[in-house]
Amino acid sequence: MKKRMLGILLVGAMVVSGAMTVVAEEKMIAIVPWSMAETFAVDFSHEAEKEIEARGWKSVTMDPKGDWVSEYTIIENLITQQVDGIIYTAIDSDGANDLVEKVKEAGIPIIGYDCLASEGGEDAAIRYDDYRGGQMAAEQAMEALNGKEDAKIVVFEDDPSISSSTLRVNGFVDYLSENYPNVEVVLNRTQDKTSDGCYIWATDMITAHADIDAIFCYWAECAMATYNAVQDAGNTNVKIIGYDATEEQQEVMRSVGEDCQLYASLGMSPTKMATQCIQFMEEIFAGEYTRSGPEDIFALEPVLLNVHNAQEFDINE
Repeated sequence: MKKRMLGILLVGAMVVSGAMTVVAEEKMIAIVPWSMAETFAVDFSHEAEKEIEARGWKSVTMDPKGDWVSEYTIIENLITQQVDGIIYTAIDSDGANDLVEKVKEAGIPIIGYDCLASEGGEDAAIRYDDYRGGQMAAEQAMEALNGKEDAKIVVFEDDPSISSSTLRVNGFVDYLSENYPNVEVVLNRTQDKTSDGCYIWATDMITAHADIDAIFCYWAECAMATYNAVQDAGNTNVKIIGYDATEEQQEVMRSVGEDCQLYASLGMSPTKMATQCIQFMEEIFAGEYTRSGPEDIFALEPVLLNVHNAQEFDINE
């Protein structure tokens, strides 16, 4: 009888111990994207949530709606709530430096993706090679224009606080200056970066610069708004080079065919980026990864969607 009771007690202890282990391993991971009004942010967040749940953790997605002050407040609140980890993209690259330090002082791992803190303080960092993406976009623009030496191209000007925008625009402009020095580049931007704001901006651009040959927009919503503005204006000459290679852009290219004015879009796989973020978080928890410094960035190569490969294109391949 004593042996039987001892066996029952041992089994009970193992069950309790197992339950305690599950509780101890359960993590709460916060995801703070740029804005859930953006296709990439939605896709990234959903993929990250799936990866988090697959590990038995919990997730919460907080939407700053593209506003830096809101992002700062959200992450300060996450520190107070003592979440176990934070995955974010920096709406203000310089402003994020102080915020990242606050998170680290609280003992919370923080992983940056896409747009990063300018001083590189995050515990891990993942981004696509945005400078190369800009170069590839310029290559596509000149392909669309058959190498027109005296082309005129409007570029949605970068926002200095958004690191990825600067890299993309610099890559685009540098490629043209090195390979097509006679191409005229018009840098311009609007403060209203909503789809409606970009539509108005594009309409203004094709009105003010009736001789432009192409427009480069470094994010998805701006590219689609610009494409729609050009279509609505009845302009059949201007080629659009976009970014993010979304399903919406791909469907436009598929439906129109190789004469589509939305000629190309450089893409980032939200699945690959989200998977890498969660893998880093897991390795940090296990003590298997320590970032060696600001230059230690996991870089992915941009993928190209254009009118020639739109039928079979898969951003996650």
